[in-house]
Formats: sequence, structure tokens, C-alpha cells
Amino acid sequence: MKLLGGDSATQSAHRDAPTVFRFRAKVADVDLAQAKIRFEAVSKSNNKMSDAVEITLPVQPPTIVRKESVAGSFTGPQFDAHRVMPEEWRHGRGKFSTTISTSPWLPKIAGLPVILEYPHGCFEQISTKLLGYSLLANLLAYMPDLQGRDAEYRATLERGLKQYADSLLSNGMLPYWPGGDAGNGFVTCQALWSVNESINAGFEAPAELQEKLSGAVGKILKGQAGASRFEKCFALFVLTQSGSDDDFRNESQELYLHRNEGSDEDRALLALALHRQNIMAREQQQLLREIDTPIKERAFNPATFTSMTRAEAMRAFAFNAISPPTWTKQKKQEARDRMAKLMDSAGSLSTQENLWLLLAFKSMLGAEMAPALHATQPPGVLSKNGRAAAWLDRKIDNELVIKGLNQGALAFLMRAEYSTSEADTDRVDRGFRIERVVKNLTDAKRVGTSDAPLKLGDQLLITYRVNTRKLQNFVALEDALPAGLEVVNPNLALVGKFFQLPPADPQDRLLGLSYSEMRDRSALLYFDIVDPGSSTYSVLARATAAGAFRWPATQVAPMYDSRFSGLSPSSICVVSSE
Repeated sequence: MKLLGGDSATQSAHRDAPTVFRFRAKVADVDLAQAKIRFEAVSKSNNKMSDAVEITLPVQPPTIVRKESVAGSFTGPQFDAHRVMPEEWRHGRGKFSTTISTSPWLPKIAGLPVILEYPHGCFEQISTKLLGYSLLANLLAYMPDLQGRDAEYRATLERGLKQYADSLLSNGMLPYWPGGDAGNGFVTCQALWSVNESINAGFEAPAELQEKLSGAVGKILKGQAGASRFEKCFALFVLTQSGSDDDFRNESQELYLHRNEGSDEDRALLALALHRQNIMAREQQQLLREIDTPIKERAFNPATFTSMTRAEAMRAFAFNAISPPTWTKQKKQEARDRMAKLMDSAGSLSTQENLWLLLAFKSMLGAEMAPALHATQPPGVLSKNGRAAAWLDRKIDNELVIKGLNQGALAFLMRAEYSTSEADTDRVDRGFRIERVVKNLTDAKRVGTSDAPLKLGDQLLITYRVNTRKLQNFVALEDALPAGLEVVNPNLALVGKFFQLPPADPQDRLLGLSYSEMRDRSALLYFDIVDPGSSTYSVLARATAAGAFRWPATQVAPMYDSRFSGLSPSSICVVSSE
């Protein structure tokens, strides 16, 4: 950040009186380093009386930050990161991390850090993070960069357990979103599974959480909570994983007799539950024969979170766990190759798809005898098992040539967070069209351009118009607000009580907000249902800082279906202090 008009500014202030400092500055640092602003106060009557304070301001890129990864194999003993780096990265600005391993499976477990870093705050993703951390510890040993963040992950997951306890409903069920009032059967079952596994991994759960969740999941299994066939099978699977002495033989037989009413995922979970109880061996074999068919295409189901990829992973997991006579060495190898191929696109898969693919892959991996990685120059951060090393947070435009690696075949995984040099973003429609409309409720003539800038304190109604051709579920909308604006209230109904809102377009439907998160950089709005056609939602914002700011594109995408997304055009927002 560079001050316009000199490197320092001086202003007089009176004792015990608040003083506002105004100065013009411009961000010109392409590396987006944090800006430090130092204030020094010196007494006019005695220049030896002085004090100083320094504050740090983050500087964010004026465009959407992209998070991407690439992986592959190469032959040691040298690795040149820039030779395998995608062209788009080299022309962007940001940082990247490189991991190299003697295990050929390193690129396939890229979904593990993806699971642990999913951004949304719903209980499905919180429970998936807990399961990923607890059940996949042996895979974590290959990830040096994750080990350095182990304390951070554990703190996040412990907060998740507390959120469970805080949001638990009177009947022991959990809602999909924190603070919700409607229990979700799938989320409740997976939450209990994650609590059980977290306790086994050394976490301390809040008092009575495990007991209350177990009671609710037991009611789901017994059909006392209006549960679907899938939720009953999932409940049985979860309850049999805990190793308790409870007898679920009657419920197991009942679900088996009505198996034709369920899906391939129901049968896979039921077979796993029977196997865990060591009962009904012939019925286990029959269930596996019935799902040993090509996986059928299916749309995402918001009640069960199913997808074609998850169904394929569940089936492979069941076959490998039970290992029927038909599960030959050739079939097992074919399934492992198939899981590995699906895992190549971990960054675009949902939490459920990544979790079950990793569970299936881990079950088929077995004991691996990969050699230790040699010491290198420059040295990297070594993994817990010594089979991998990472070079973290390197600037994209800095070279990274690693020497002294093992001779022979090695695997690499590179991840980057970067923004392009193009500050202007065009609209992108991939099954969604998103428009952003701003109305100044204080003075409609001030529209935020250089000719008609906003003024400090202006109240703004930001409306997002979303258009889709098909029903979408669990949709996330993210708007990286310019630094001069902040969201005052995302609750549109409450805003309407205090402001005269413009009449809605009769062709538009009002979206029902399910959850919201207001972060330093962005506003996140979540909608469990977005019907076909045009829908809108608005938030109230306020102009809080003067200047000319870039407003990056608004993004919209379903949380569980990466085939669809949309971007609005980026824009400029000008705020005047006068």
C-alpha cells in the first residue's frame, strides 16, 4: 500500500477527543502483502511524551481466488515444479505447495485434504471432516502439510462437536444447519458415526452427546422417527460400527425382508451391517449378488445425498469388506483401479463422494511397503511415516527445483491458491445464471460509479437473481464484497420492516434462506431448495470506507453437484467520503 501525496501524513488531535484520520492510498503490490499502518502521537508541549501503535490490514486480490491441484508421476532424482505447473498458474499470482512421495497412491488421496478443508458450515460437512480425520489416519501419515496443521484441524473438529451439542434438538436429532429446528435423519446418523469414531481417535465429546444421538438413531432404525428405508439401513450400519453389545438381529431381518423397496446403497449398507454383526452369512452373499450389476445413472437426492459415484464407492467398500467367493483378485484389482480413477477428480467431488471413495480405497490398499524418501535440497517438511515430503506456500513465480530425490518412480501432488492478472470477469453460465443488482436505499441517484459515487453511510440493497432450468438442492452463493462495503443484515424479512423495499418482479420467486455466514472477505448464503426458473434474494449492506474498489464476481453452485455453477460479471464500486 502506498500513500498518495507522501509516505506520511500529520494531523493535530486534542486531548481526550476522538480524531478521524483520512488519507489516500493505493494498493500497488502484486504480491498482495499485508499493509502495515503505523500511528505515532507526540505531545506538542513535550516532544519526549510519545506513543505509537501499528495495525495490519490484509490485502485481498481483486478477483476470485482459485484453488486447484495437479498430480502425477515422474522419475527421480530431480523434480522441477515449473515444468509440470499448468500454464494458468504461471500467469497468475499466489502460492503453491508441492508434495512428493515414494508411494504411487499419493495423488489418489488428494480428497483427504479436500474433506478436511470444505468451507461450508453444515453438519453433513462437519461430520464428514470428523470421519475423515478419525477413520483415515493412516492416509494422513502421507500428508506432510496436513501434519503441520494438525492442531488447527483438531481445534476445528472439537468446535464441530460442540456445535453438535449446541444444536441438538429435544428429540436427540440434529438439523442440517446449525441452529435449525427440523431434524435430519441422514445428518443425525452420520453425526453419531463421527462422534463414535472421534472418541476412538482421542477426542472428548460433550457430556451426553453420544447417548442422545444414539437414542435418536435407534428410533430411526425402529421406524419411530418417520425415516426412509435408506436412513434405517444407514442407522443400522452406524449402530453396528460402535462395537456395543446391543442386539439388532430383528431389525436386520426386517430390513432384509423388505430389501426390494430400497436401492443399491441400502443393500450395500445392510450387507456391511450384517457382516459387522457376524450374522446372516447367506443373506450377505445374496445382497452382494443383487448389487453386482452396472451402477445406474441417478440425480442427486437431497434426502439421501446419493450420487452415482458414492453408490459405486459404497458397493466396492461392501464387496471388499465381506469378500465373497466371487470377489476374485482380478475383480478387486479392477475395483481398485476404478476407485483410483474416480479419485483423480477429488477437487470437484462432494464430501460424500470423497469420503466413501477414500474409505473404499483404503480398504483395498492393504499394507504398503513404500521406501523412505531421501533427504533433498532444498529440504522439505517430512511426513509422519517418512514416505513423503512437502514444500509449502511458495510463490508461484519463484522456481522450485528439488534435487537428491530417490532414483526411480515417484509421485507428486501440487496445490495452488492463485488469482489471474485479469481483474475483469465475464459472466459464466453452467446450468446457473446469476445477476447482481445494487439499489441505493439512501439516494437512488448514487449508483457507485465514478460519476455518481456512493457516500459513506449509504444503505444498499444487494439483490441476487438466480436462474436455473432444473431443481437444485443445497446451493451456496458467495459474494466477495468490495472492501468499502459490509453486510448489515442478510435477513430480508427483517430488512423489510425498516426499509421501503422496491417491488419484486412478478416473474421472480423469493428464495428461502436456509443459512448464512458473514465473513471478513465475503458473504455466504445457502438455499436448501432452488426451484426451476428465476428466483431472487437480497441483503442489506452499508458503505463503510471511501475509495475505488473492485467487486469480484458473485459465485453460485450446488454443494453436491459440480456439474453446475454460475458467475456474475465483476464490477467497480466507488465510495466518496464527501
